[in-house]
Amino acid sequence: MPRLGSPAVSTGAAVADPTTAAIVRVESIRGQLALLAAAFPTARPFPHVVIDDCLDLDPIELASFPEVSWPRWRSLGDAYQHEKRACQERAVIPAPWGQLLDELNSPAFLELLEQISGIGQLIPDPYLEGGGLHRSEAGGILAPHTDFHVYGRLGLYRRLNVLVYLNPDWAPGDGGVLTLSHAHRPDLEPRRVEPVWGRMVVFETNDVSVHGFPEPVAPGCSRRSVATYYYTAAETPGFSGDYTTHWREHGRIRGRQRPRFWLSRTLMQASRGFSFLAHLANPNQGVGWRRRRGRD
Repeated sequence: MPRLGSPAVSTGAAVADPTTAAIVRVESIRGQLALLAAAFPTARPFPHVVIDDCLDLDPIELASFPEVSWPRWRSLGDAYQHEKRACQERAVIPAPWGQLLDELNSPAFLELLEQISGIGQLIPDPYLEGGGLHRSEAGGILAPHTDFHVYGRLGLYRRLNVLVYLNPDWAPGDGGVLTLSHAHRPDLEPRRVEPVWGRMVVFETNDVSVHGFPEPVAPGCSRRSVATYYYTAAETPGFSGDYTTHWREHGRIRGRQRPRFWLSRTLMQASRGFSFLAHLANPNQGVGWRRRRGRD
């Protein structure tokens, strides 16, 4: 049974022709449903599951995964996402990766996610905001962070992330390890997940679910993945974040950068403070949160 410290669940199945068959092994995952649903809410440091062998796809298909020079990549190369590229334009994503994204947003897969997570009425994002194809090159990182929660474009609330890794020869020394940690519980050991081929990570995203890959991708390696995010129309009972990504590690801040950094950090904390107060002031949300706090 998948739990803290346990190996990932394997859905082992034969590789099928990706031109005629589904890519995501939905039926194999469904066969593990009871185990996954039991493991998700009790996982540490926050609710998640790791599922191996989830793709009916041969790694030879990586020949069609866009190279670094692809003009449709959007570079995210700031200090928090060094050497990271993304494409969320579904219309230009080549096969079979577009099909993979479509299947991750399909009714059959949504039903699985609802049963695994216990979160009902999940809504996929047709715009793939922040998701789609991801690629990071040597030296690339994704600083630990918590995600935006309020999705203004559709008026929805972000609840789950799904990551699928596409790196067939990844070795422990290749860096790029996904790290999950709890924002307020340093006593909980972080979970480390190697981004190996066909591995899927499903995790709850909120104001405490810190994640990223702070260990740089090793020289000569490319870290490939697809990402999809899921929302609900109803807000969460407790405060789960606001409109912005909240970076939890900032690297070394030098000299003249320091005044700008501290101004940015002060403004971010003020913004989040107002978001939290707005959450408490909402009679449909804040009262219930205060009552739960009173029982703790």
